[in-house]
Amino acid sequence: MTDTPRFTFGTKAETLALLAPLVTTAMVPPVHVTRRDAWVKDRDGVLAAIAARFAGQRLAVRSSALSEDAAESSMAGAFLSLLDVPTDDPAQLAQAMDQVSASMTARDGDQILVQPMIGDIAVSGVIMTFDMASGAPYYRLDFDDETGRPDVVTSGTGVHKSLYVHRDTAPAALKSERVARFIALARELEAITGSAALDIEFCMTRGGDLVLLQVRRIVLARHWHPVIERRVRRELAHLEAHLTRAFAPQPGLLGQGTAYGVMPDWNPAEIIGTTPRPLATSLYHDLITGHVWHEARAEMGYRALPRTPLMTVLHTHPFIDVRASFNSFLPAGLADTTGAVLVDAWIARLKAQPEFHDKVEFEIVPTCMSFDFDAQFQARYPGLLAPQEFDDYRAALIALTRDNLDPARAGLERAIAEAQTLLHHTAPRGGDGDGAAHLGHAVRLINACRSHGTRPFAKAARHAFIAESLLRSAVARGALSADRLAQFRRAIQTYSSTMMADFEAVHDGQMTQPDFFARYGHLRPGTYDVTSLRYDEREDLFADKPAAMAAHVATFTATDAEHAALSSLLSEAGLDVLTAEAFFDYAARAIAAREDVKFIFTRALSDALLHLRHWGLSNGLSADDVSFLRWPEIADLTHTPVLEDLDRHFLPIANARRQDMVDAATIRLPHLITAPGDIYVATLNRSVPNFVGSGRVVGTVSHISADSPPGADIRGRIVCISNADPGFDWIFAKGPAALVTRFGGMNSHMAVRCAELGVPAAIGCGDQVFERIAAAAQVELNCAEKIIRPVHGR
Repeated sequence: MTDTPRFTFGTKAETLALLAPLVTTAMVPPVHVTRRDAWVKDRDGVLAAIAARFAGQRLAVRSSALSEDAAESSMAGAFLSLLDVPTDDPAQLAQAMDQVSASMTARDGDQILVQPMIGDIAVSGVIMTFDMASGAPYYRLDFDDETGRPDVVTSGTGVHKSLYVHRDTAPAALKSERVARFIALARELEAITGSAALDIEFCMTRGGDLVLLQVRRIVLARHWHPVIERRVRRELAHLEAHLTRAFAPQPGLLGQGTAYGVMPDWNPAEIIGTTPRPLATSLYHDLITGHVWHEARAEMGYRALPRTPLMTVLHTHPFIDVRASFNSFLPAGLADTTGAVLVDAWIARLKAQPEFHDKVEFEIVPTCMSFDFDAQFQARYPGLLAPQEFDDYRAALIALTRDNLDPARAGLERAIAEAQTLLHHTAPRGGDGDGAAHLGHAVRLINACRSHGTRPFAKAARHAFIAESLLRSAVARGALSADRLAQFRRAIQTYSSTMMADFEAVHDGQMTQPDFFARYGHLRPGTYDVTSLRYDEREDLFADKPAAMAAHVATFTATDAEHAALSSLLSEAGLDVLTAEAFFDYAARAIAAREDVKFIFTRALSDALLHLRHWGLSNGLSADDVSFLRWPEIADLTHTPVLEDLDRHFLPIANARRQDMVDAATIRLPHLITAPGDIYVATLNRSVPNFVGSGRVVGTVSHISADSPPGADIRGRIVCISNADPGFDWIFAKGPAALVTRFGGMNSHMAVRCAELGVPAAIGCGDQVFERIAAAAQVELNCAEKIIRPVHGR
């Protein structure tokens, strides 16, 4: 990454003039350079020269200062550039020249660069030939292909797309022809300049002409670690080899291939984050994604799987094995040949429409019988199954759904009752006692949580998905309107409703803080994060008076017409094991149960994490140290003691894993991996938001994280949080105007909360939309029209 004598960078204008005859993959607009002092001395002569050269054209008037684009400082964006300046208006052109001149620092040799505007722009963007912060070997592309403006990316306004392309990626591996052209331009400029660390601005016309606008060196290159290129290349090679094996057919699983995503099914991005620490990851595996997830489904009538983990961890990044997930949604007893065809088709649809990676149960896989099953299946998978195969599959789905709806089987009620038994598994919460006692409490609580908490929760969550599928399809078939469904959801009461009322009661003196904490004190913004403070550890939880809750009270009573329409649909679908009235009761109970059972099991988990924190402190380990340990190596201490001081044993392990996380941050993985080679090209997640409700809000943005105090002033604001964790429930007591999350689906915790409380929301916006919204000063959220956009930027 060193410059060679072949090329000498100058000012912005000088560099472009030198490159113009050398570049073959793009064109450089004509360059007219005026020294700043020449402009001051001969304004009329300069204006005449510009008018003669660019008669009738619109111009870009830009700074070209000596202090810009230097090897030691880029001063990017420090000086003025003015666009769309008319040549035939001398006064306006002179004003632009004056403004650009005045923005510079009055050094001798500073220049004013004038070029013709590029018209009919299809794409504009920036290429960094290395990750600017770390020096990781990626081309970072940020480009706008929507507005037709040349400065959307550089100005930080508007929507743009982003992707990382590893520097070793062959052109043939790039699926986009235009991205391949952008990379080819970057590689040619590297070759011409002899510099591998470049910051390149470009645009492309609708006619396909690629235009080079600026090239500067990345001045941070001198701070990059010298071995980062080799390390990233080596680690990606190992990841590719692992994925090549994982994508091959696997014993016990149907399907020729797979995909890996951070948001399908049990959605680790939402629950533990995209780069969780080892304790959170290992607890999530132990409690849910190891075997509980598929065993619970098998008990509900889905296909039994071998002991298959749902989640795999790729260099600290948790991913869901989509093939394993989709196998678990097949009805038990379905022929393997039919199941294999379905799994392959579902995976193919996900690969073709990756925006559905957080909506697989609604957009990809039919996980139960629904009122629009026939039409949806034929529209999405026409001709996929032979008539008899389709009939068998349909019958199996009906049988599975009937069994789970059947009041006589009481599957949902048994799951709720099982979760209630977890309330009897308690342990002292204080910090007294030695480390061994705290560890014993933690192990017992985690074991009880797995057996009596997450297993019934997995079943309750599946019942909620069944209810949601039927409710949505009832709207699709006209038995319910969208507004009536929203009203039904608002009428569902969960622990969150009670908590909001109790929160208000504390402020009104109707309830004591100790009583409140006895019920809700275990909640924390990071359910699996030992470093995240619980409610009962936060001194500022009651700093502000909560918003009034009266507006959130709703009721729902189905009309006679709705009862009749739903009864007809239930009969038509073979689901008349329930009456229409009983179905509404079931749906409300299932949706509430998912939240209430989660509330129960997270109490045991939170108490276990509290004991783990005390165990660590008694052994010289901070909560931060403990977060870098794995649950099995901690739990094993109860029967396999370490024969040295625990801090001497575990601190080197924790420190090594801290460094692993730093290293992992330089690896850019896509949120959906559809082939092993995908790890070399990472498109930042552009999910389609899930809009909750039909309200419209324009308001000020507040960005909340797990470390934000509950006393934060968010009343009347549009609140942005990354993940939809129940530990963020406190925000609803503060009267937010709306909620925006980076991760999460329509059935996520926060989606349910917002529907229940009547708070407009955009759930699961993805990286790019979320970052743009969180960085804005004001935002418009229009759920009815499915619009979310900045009104004013910061």
